[in-house]
Amino acid sequence: MDKPVYSVLIVSVLMALVVVVAAFTDEDDGGVHWAVLVAGSNTYSNYRHQADICHAYHIISKNGIPDERIIVMMYDDIAYNPLNPYPGNIINEPNGTNVYPGVPKDYTKHEVLPEVFLNLLTGNETEVERIIGRKGKVLKSGPKDRVFINFADHGGPGSLAFPTELLYMDDFHNAILEMFQKKMYKEMVFYVEACESGSMFFNFTQMRHINVFATTAANPDESSFGCYYDEKRQTLLGDVYSVNWMQDSDQENLGQETLAQQYKLVKSETTESHVMEYGDLRISKKPVGDFQGSMDSKPKSLYFTPSSSAPDPMLDAVRSEHAEQEILLRKISQTAGLEREQHIAELDKLWQVNKTKIAEGSVGNSRSLI
Repeated sequence: MDKPVYSVLIVSVLMALVVVVAAFTDEDDGGVHWAVLVAGSNTYSNYRHQADICHAYHIISKNGIPDERIIVMMYDDIAYNPLNPYPGNIINEPNGTNVYPGVPKDYTKHEVLPEVFLNLLTGNETEVERIIGRKGKVLKSGPKDRVFINFADHGGPGSLAFPTELLYMDDFHNAILEMFQKKMYKEMVFYVEACESGSMFFNFTQMRHINVFATTAANPDESSFGCYYDEKRQTLLGDVYSVNWMQDSDQENLGQETLAQQYKLVKSETTESHVMEYGDLRISKKPVGDFQGSMDSKPKSLYFTPSSSAPDPMLDAVRSEHAEQEILLRKISQTAGLEREQHIAELDKLWQVNKTKIAEGSVGNSRSLI
């Protein structure tokens, strides 16, 4: 064999060995996977946020993250809401699978608070117990672990909404920095569904140096979009960004698809808002399954059958800041008589409330509902 050919062969073999060893080390370094899933809203008109989070739970559960390492916050007022014509049933797409069964209820009702969220992120069991009056599940992740955090609700410049309070950007950043200082993760990924969600990350320059990657449904200055109005349920079933990433995760091989590939796909399919990415972009080269799954474990939710024939969510996309108004307008068009008059009165009341908010400056022009 000629020396140049022999040298090339040796180099190729060595490179292959490096790749294999690196992959083995990454898979077998003793780390585990954790997830925190938060639906920050309540009331039936916000059905879609809890539907998003229930769907996300089934994805990560199906792909092997056990319930003891999944923390779910949701108000839990949708499945058995009097307005829900299908009690115990929540779907995230037209004719979709019921995503409610099996979802853990770690924090519900009045426990869905920004303060609880920040303390469970930083592993502060004592403070969580002080706030809610009982012991609650918190992250107990370590320096070898990967953490996936998915949030769905409304948002505004520098804030994310919870049922009764706002989570502010500075408090959020401080919690992430505390997690880094405590060595609570090897790498951490955020997927955030909210209006102006990019504002939570765009000036958080430390993200690039603390192993954190995030994608958001919108840039810092715009609305995100809800979708899939259901005439029987009379509400929106999902949010465009969330539906797009979850329908992709339902169907792709998460051990092969990278976060960057999923981001680019979701960005291209979410055409009414600007899906953004922030932080350490090196993490985006990792497989989606490094965060949305733990493939060394057996799937736990095999009964959940994802749909491969759901319609394009952009076909009836609605600006999230206009969603409640749009739902009422569609109810008015569907009904007659006294029921229709009641919906008209509700719409008029909504307009008056938002006129007052705008006059008081609590709702900016970009987020006007009228």
